[in-house]
Amino acid sequence: MPIAKLVFSFCCFLLIAGCSNTYRNYLDLIQLALKPGEDVALTYSYLTDAPNDFLYVRNGNRPRAAMGLMSGTTNQQKWLSADQAVLITEQGRIVKTQGLSNDLLHVTNLASDPLKRVNVDKASWIRGVDWQVGTYGNEVRSTFIVGSDQTLEFFAQPINVIKITEKLNYISDGHYWRFDTAWQNTFWLDAETGKVLKSQQQLLPGGEVFELVFISDIVRIFQQRGVIVTGDAV
Repeated sequence: MPIAKLVFSFCCFLLIAGCSNTYRNYLDLIQLALKPGEDVALTYSYLTDAPNDFLYVRNGNRPRAAMGLMSGTTNQQKWLSADQAVLITEQGRIVKTQGLSNDLLHVTNLASDPLKRVNVDKASWIRGVDWQVGTYGNEVRSTFIVGSDQTLEFFAQPINVIKITEKLNYISDGHYWRFDTAWQNTFWLDAETGKVLKSQQQLLPGGEVFELVFISDIVRIFQQRGVIVTGDAV
């Protein structure tokens, strides 16, 4: 986004922002956005002091960006980028977008998403999906496969995770011809809590992959478990 437009968006945001924490979070995002071509890397001490949560997002081959938590409930979190794009997640899954070239508008039957269960292996899930452009009223079936335990590293510290592969395919024709009907997502869940810490999600076949890292959740897990991390670790 051009700098002038970015600053204008920021000024507009200030007029409607009613929370000082949200204001600070958005100001931080603006500052991060003024470093084009670089992966965002927030220090551990920065994240522990931040009033709101952050989410790392990499879309396709673009540099990794940070999105700030704009609002959240027990079930869903609304994440805002510096250029006003929005991702809404539920148990680590992207369930709605705003500001993309083809937004995901609606997903049905979210309560039955197997990512919310204790036993995910070989589970299946059918839901309806609506898109802003091209397709709507589609039914998608997912099947889930639990892989072996793995270890991821954040801030130079290991964390045990469970890798889950989700295989997706269309089960209805929708309203348009399509040539790609199957794709897959990958989720890495904290081995103790089952919380999604990282994912690679393709919202539709042939679409760019979104890589999400719930970095503030990871910081909280380290704090709760007494893991010693240096403040300048990234």
